[in-house]
Amino acid sequence: MQPDAPLLVFYDEECGYCRWSVAQLLRFDRDDSLRLISIQSAQGERLLAAVPPQLRLASAHLIDGDGRLYSGGDAAAPIAAALPSLARTAPLLGRLSRPVNASYNLIAANRVRIGRLVGSSSRERADRAIAAHQAAFGSEAQ
Repeated sequence: MQPDAPLLVFYDEECGYCRWSVAQLLRFDRDDSLRLISIQSAQGERLLAAVPPQLRLASAHLIDGDGRLYSGGDAAAPIAAALPSLARTAPLLGRLSRPVNASYNLIAANRVRIGRLVGSSSRERADRAIAAHQAAFGSEAQ
């Protein structure tokens, strides 16, 4: 991958909260810096081959332009750094990696319960945003 390549964000396509969360990231992605890839897709399996299969769905993952893999809360700072409107938070997220990871792990462990708080219309909007993103960029991350 090129250093200026988009960040590859891997998410659980079967999790309503996960889909809603990555769709929220797209709202901040004015420069098309992110490419969303389902963990369960053939592309996700291929690109996440270094992640043991039993851990792939335990969290979201990120592969940056240099090929570095981040999982869970560790992905927050690199994602924020790539999004101009969030870039100022990236150094803080990096310095606070312990609480960021603890928060991420708490949310991930309760994503089904938290997902119930996301209304069906919000999930539908998220699914449409992801579908539009995939249509525009789906094959580029290969």
